[in-house]
Amino acid sequence: MPIAFWGLVLAYVAVAINTTVASVALPPISKALVVNSEQLTWIVNCTPLAASAFMLFGGHWASQYGFRRILVIGLSILTVSAVGASMVVDVNTLIAFRTFSGFGSALVMPSALVLAYQVVDESRRRTAIGLVTAAQAIGGLLGPLLAGYLITTVSWRAALLSVAPLLLVSILIVYSEIPKRAGPKGEKRTFDQIGAALTALFGTSSLLFMVNLTNASANQFIFFSSIGIAVLSLITLVVHEARCSNPLFQFKQLRKRTFLVPTGINWIVQLVYGGMIFLNMQYLQLVVGLSAFTAALLVVAATFVWILCSSFSGVLSKRIGSYRLAMLGLLTASLGYGLIGFAGVTPNPIVLTLGFILSGSAGIEPAVMVHGVLASYDEDQRSFGASLNAMVMRYGLSTGIALSGVVLSGNLSRMMSETLSRLGESAKLNATGSIGGAFRVADSLPFNERNTLIEAAKVAFVDGYREFYILAIVLYMLAFFVLLMQSKGGRRLTSTIGRQLSIHSPFRR
Repeated sequence: MPIAFWGLVLAYVAVAINTTVASVALPPISKALVVNSEQLTWIVNCTPLAASAFMLFGGHWASQYGFRRILVIGLSILTVSAVGASMVVDVNTLIAFRTFSGFGSALVMPSALVLAYQVVDESRRRTAIGLVTAAQAIGGLLGPLLAGYLITTVSWRAALLSVAPLLLVSILIVYSEIPKRAGPKGEKRTFDQIGAALTALFGTSSLLFMVNLTNASANQFIFFSSIGIAVLSLITLVVHEARCSNPLFQFKQLRKRTFLVPTGINWIVQLVYGGMIFLNMQYLQLVVGLSAFTAALLVVAATFVWILCSSFSGVLSKRIGSYRLAMLGLLTASLGYGLIGFAGVTPNPIVLTLGFILSGSAGIEPAVMVHGVLASYDEDQRSFGASLNAMVMRYGLSTGIALSGVVLSGNLSRMMSETLSRLGESAKLNATGSIGGAFRVADSLPFNERNTLIEAAKVAFVDGYREFYILAIVLYMLAFFVLLMQSKGGRRLTSTIGRQLSIHSPFRR
């Protein structure tokens, strides 16, 4: 692969690191700053959400003003955001910088993906896409390691800053190795800005509604207005797309099986991954009691397997078939999720490690499915295809983070009500907002009450942790069934069942 390709891979690594470092830093942040449950979720969620909202615009701007130019602007925004986030003194400013970094990611991801597709020979494109998707897992590996080490030895602020040097190196490689006018030629179609804005509004308001589900009574205005805006924007989007002469969503594309199936499975995989980002580090550090670096080392096993699966997916899919390989990955990952989700407050180290290793086989899915999505587009529309795919994946990530936060907060409030009955209202809100908040409240209590609150918080967290992984397994089995029905064997089975039902039907004449 050319040097330019590795500069683009580094850009994807940096984006993934920027996403994951915040999740590792959640426990120390929740202890250092006054953070409620919604703010804790937004620290992690605002980055992928902002990326989702602007992803389509990022792809359009890249095709209009140059892929390299937009890529460098996005990398620069990420650098500034990392520096700013490391210097904040309150949680709202931290969320603002993390949101700004999401905007930078929206500029980077479509441009980097299209350029990675273009700068390699056609015979190597399948492998190149596998390596690019593996780069996200590499970032998922390096992010926890860097953050865990820096949190243990320096501070959580250093962890948020750690991505800046990688971003600077990526900028230098892109500037020196990629021509100014690199990228697919001839993409001149009109961009449906109203459709893109309505899509972003629908996604943002939907997630805002989901985040506020657990505190609907306290935030009634935000709760009802967000769901109202979501419904209204969705209806307006459908009406607009039906009347638009050049709609954002081409219905002929949306009807393609080669587009729908990979896109839906990518969304499911990213949803589960988002929940894991939000929950795993809190579980390993605050429930199991591992240090940030030790917890990161445990997650490395899963990420390393993810990288291997992504890297070799191109070769393996040629030998055994893309759908068969994807179904195998779903089954193996589901087994790992079962071992992780049911590990409990005092897990068996071997079983827990095995669960994380098996969960890494989910890395097969993005590599196989992203290639399918890009291949379903004509070359002059591939920029939009890359943007749409990246947007769907980021919305999936955001949905997973929001959903896991809702499940966790609901469990903390429900299962800790008796333990918190003797505390003041302010202490109750802090203790049920996050497990880190419960630990912070416990530090101000007498010894016996402190231990009681901490143990209750651990049990409540583990219960929500298990519920999320049960949901993950259900979603993966749904994806497995869809792939089975789309495979040759599944279609033959469906046809056979249909013929038998027709033959033995009591209504047959």
